[in-house]
Amino acid sequence: MPQNLTQRVVNTFIKGLVTEAGELTFPPDASVDELNCDLRRDGSRRRRKGIAKETNSVLSTFTVSDAAITTTGTWSNVGGQSGLEFLVFQNGATLYFYNKAEAPFSANQEAHTVNLATYETSGGVGASEAKCTFTSLKGSLLVVSPSINPIYIERDNVAETLTVTQIDFRTRDFDWQGDTSTYFTDDSSPSDERKYDAQNTGWNTGNGAPTDLTKRLTHPWYSGKDATGVYDGAEWDKIYTGTTLTGNGHYILDFFNKNRSSASGISGLTSEVETSRFSAIANFSGRAFYAGLNSAKNTDIILFSQLITDFNKLGECLQQNDPTSEQISDLLDTDGGTIRIAGAVGIKVLYVIDASLYIFADNGVWRIEGIDGVFSPSAFAVKKVTDVGIVDASSFIVADGSPIWWSRNGIHTLDFDGATGRPVESNLTLGTIQSYWDLIPNESKTKLKTSFDSVNKRAYWAWPDQDEGVEPKVNNILVLDAALRAFYPWYIEDAGLDTDCVIDFEFYSGFGASISALDVVTTNGDDVVTTAGDDVISQQVANVATGSPAIIAIIRDNATNKITMGSFSGDDFLDWGTTNYSSYAEAGYDFMGDLLLQKTAPYVTTYMRLTETAWEGNEETGYQPDNPSSMFVTSFWDFKSASSSSPQQAYRFKRMPVVNSSNLLDFNHPESVIVTRMKLRGKGRSMRIKFESEQGKDFILLGFSVLGGVNSKF
Repeated sequence: MPQNLTQRVVNTFIKGLVTEAGELTFPPDASVDELNCDLRRDGSRRRRKGIAKETNSVLSTFTVSDAAITTTGTWSNVGGQSGLEFLVFQNGATLYFYNKAEAPFSANQEAHTVNLATYETSGGVGASEAKCTFTSLKGSLLVVSPSINPIYIERDNVAETLTVTQIDFRTRDFDWQGDTSTYFTDDSSPSDERKYDAQNTGWNTGNGAPTDLTKRLTHPWYSGKDATGVYDGAEWDKIYTGTTLTGNGHYILDFFNKNRSSASGISGLTSEVETSRFSAIANFSGRAFYAGLNSAKNTDIILFSQLITDFNKLGECLQQNDPTSEQISDLLDTDGGTIRIAGAVGIKVLYVIDASLYIFADNGVWRIEGIDGVFSPSAFAVKKVTDVGIVDASSFIVADGSPIWWSRNGIHTLDFDGATGRPVESNLTLGTIQSYWDLIPNESKTKLKTSFDSVNKRAYWAWPDQDEGVEPKVNNILVLDAALRAFYPWYIEDAGLDTDCVIDFEFYSGFGASISALDVVTTNGDDVVTTAGDDVISQQVANVATGSPAIIAIIRDNATNKITMGSFSGDDFLDWGTTNYSSYAEAGYDFMGDLLLQKTAPYVTTYMRLTETAWEGNEETGYQPDNPSSMFVTSFWDFKSASSSSPQQAYRFKRMPVVNSSNLLDFNHPESVIVTRMKLRGKGRSMRIKFESEQGKDFILLGFSVLGGVNSKF
C-alpha cells in the first residue's frame, strides 16, 4: 500500500529547552533535551566553544583555597575618571582589583588590596566567611557585608593609592523607652526611662528648657512660655492636648550602639546593640541606601543617608534639624532617615529601576517611589509588588533594566505595563524548564555565580555539582536569552581529578572589541625580538565572534591555586584544551499530521553553515580544512528512550574546493550552507531527532526538514 508523503520544515530552535510540555502538546521550535549548544541570534544552534585560558594569561599574586568564599563586583568611574572600571574580586577577607582596560585581562591586577578583617564586627561569621556587596558612588566604592562595618574606598589615580574609610551611622532616636500609656499625666516620681523620654522631647536640654521632668509629655515645653518669653509651669498647665504625645528625636545616637545613658547623662538605661550588619546597598536619588540586617527588630529597616555632597554624609541617616526645636524643626528634602518596610523579612537586594528603589526580600518585593518621580524624606510611597521573594542574593541579575531572580519556586522577572508602568511579576520557568530547575539541589541554589552579557542579552547562572569539595568552583551553567526568553544549559567538563576550574564570571564591556598589545614569545616562553633588538608586539582584538559569549571566566589554576582569566573561546572544542564535552539538541515530537497512523522518514535534510574558511598543512603532510564541522543525526520512534537508528554524519561536503597552495586562506568553497539528505531507519507514530557533536569539531545547525511517509493503515 503506497504511503502519503508529508513535509515539515524546522528553521529555528528559538524557544530553547522546554520540559513543561507533554509528548502530545510539545511546542514547535523547542528542544526536548539539549546541552552545550549556543542559541544564536539568527535562530541557529551552534556548539559552544571550549573553556580556555586567555592568550598570554597571567597568574595572580594570591591563591584561592578550596574553602575560600569568593565574589565579584564592578567599581565604575574609579577615582572620578570616566571609563575607568575595576573588577573587584573578594577572596575571603581580602579585596583585590583588576583594571578592565585591555587583554590579557589577567595581567591587569592592581598592586593595592583591602583587608576586610580590619573592619570585622563581633557576632558575625567573620569577614572571610561573608560575601560582600558593592556599589559605586561619585568615583568611590561602597562595600557592605554581614560581618564588617560598612566602608568606602577612594582612589587617587595620580598616586595610584587607595584610602579606606569606615562609615559610622548616626540616626535620631524616635523610640520611646518608657510606658507611653502613662505619659498623658504628670508623674512625680518618673522612672529613668521616662526621664530620658522627657529629655528626648526637649526638656532639660539647655537654652531655657525647664529641668522639671515630671510633666506630662503631651506638648513641647516652649508652649508654656509667658509674656516675657520665659517658661512658666502654670502657663504650661493651662494647655490641654488630651492623649496626644509630643514629638521626640532630640538625641542623635550611633545606630549600631545606642548608648542612651551616655547621650542623656541618665544612668541605668539599657544600651541597645545591633550586632548584624548590612548585606544590601544601593545608590538612589543622590543618597546611599542600606538594608539587609539579620535582626528580629531591624530586619525590615532601610537606612538612607542625607543627600551626598561629600562622603561624610554617607552615614548621616538623620534629620538635620532637631524635631523638638522651637525655631527650626522642619524636615528637609536633603535629609536622611529610616524607612520600615512593613512585613518585609530578610531583605537581600536593593536595586534602582527608573525612579524607584526595589527591595527584594525573602517574602516578597517592594518598591519605594517619590512624588512625580523624585524621592524626598517628606514625600515618598512604599508599595508591595509581589509576594514572590528571593531565595539568595547571588541569584539576582538585571537584564537591561529588568530584574531577574530565583525564588523557592522558580525564576522570576518583572514585566512593566506599557500604559501604567506598573511592575508585574512573571514566572519564567513555569511553562519552560520548571522540571529541570526543580532538580537543581537547594544547596546549589544558594551558591550561584551570575553575570549578564549586555552585548548578546544573555543571563548566566552557574553553580557547583552536589558535594563539590572546592567551595568556589562551578560546573553547571544555565543560560537565558533575555530577548527570546529561552533557556539552555551548559556543563563544563573537568580535566581529570586535578583540574583547572571556573570560580566566577564577569561581563567585560570591552571584551571582543578593544585592541590589545600582546608580547610575542616562543613556545618555550622566550621573548621574541627583531634583529635590531626591538621587542615584537602583536596588536590583536580579543577572539570573539558575533553572538559568542562576551563574558570573562575567572579561573583557578590547578597547579598553583592562583587565579587567571579565560573565556568560552577554545576553537579546539575541548574544555581546558584536553577534555571532550558532548553538545547535542533533541527536537520535539513529530506526529506528521496525526496520532494514529504509522510513519517512516524516507528523507531528512539538514542545513548547516559552512565553518571552514582556510586550509592548514603543506604538500608533504597534506592539507586539511581549518575549523572543521561534524554533526551526527539519530532518530527515536514511538517515545522510546533508545535510538532507533545508527548515527549518520550530517555534515558532508558535496564538492571539495581545490587547494591553492600559494594562498591557503582561499578556501574557495562554492556554498555557504552544507545541505545533506539522509534516510533514517525505523517507524512509529511519532519521531524525535537528535543532533550531536563529534569530538574536537564545530557545528552550526540552521534547520532541518522531514519528508515523512504516512501509512494508510494502522
